[in-house]
Amino acid sequence: MISWIDLRERSPIDISNIVSNAGSFNSLVGVRITVQNLDKAKKSLMEARTKLDLMVVCLRQLLSDRTILKTRTDEILFEWLGDNMGRCLKNLDEKEEEFLIKYDEVNNPIKRVGVSRVSAYAKELKIISESLIYASLLKSIKEYEELKDGEKIKGEIIIKEPRTFLYILFQVLQVTLNLLGGLAREGKTMGLKKGQVSSMPTTWASMMAPNGQKAIADKHKQETGEEIKVDEYLIEKNDNINDNLFEDEDE
Repeated sequence: MISWIDLRERSPIDISNIVSNAGSFNSLVGVRITVQNLDKAKKSLMEARTKLDLMVVCLRQLLSDRTILKTRTDEILFEWLGDNMGRCLKNLDEKEEEFLIKYDEVNNPIKRVGVSRVSAYAKELKIISESLIYASLLKSIKEYEELKDGEKIKGEIIIKEPRTFLYILFQVLQVTLNLLGGLAREGKTMGLKKGQVSSMPTTWASMMAPNGQKAIADKHKQETGEEIKVDEYLIEKNDNINDNLFEDEDE
């Protein structure tokens, strides 16, 4: 059962604004859809979309904090997270156009926006809210809760702090977005996008380790030309994580 209140109480970052918008979103997206109230339902769903966008904006604002983004590689990971979520929302834009707008123009000879199309759009909104935002936050919070401050993962001592939560959330969102198909947008169905991490063997812990930080820096340099210094002496010469952490973007 979904409980945004429980999520807010357990979260290591303050998600009050997300929860507030989620409450409004759920009320709007739960509108009854019938032939008699189609116009009201469409208006309600458009308002729900606004609340969904605000939830995403609030999440990004919360993560854009100097206590979380401590290094340039942290900032890059945050930028990639935004890019990937943006691709998913772009797909939702296309669904909105298809289900609610395209055939709803006054002068359009084909008028096919009925209960099924409006219901389909409501379903898309719920999937994004419950999967991309709620479920991703819940899984990330659970994994963060299970961490012990100072424990070793992938040979690295993990500090239980908001920065660690960012890396957990990034990895969880990668999996979620792959399941939703959110990374295969912009007219392409194959290949990786900017900042996309291959599903295996990437983990949030490996990304936080020195080799993972160097992999992020190398991937960013490949995409932008910007060079980021990473402490080379921390990187084990025999560790090949740099070879399989990221894959090249498909042209």
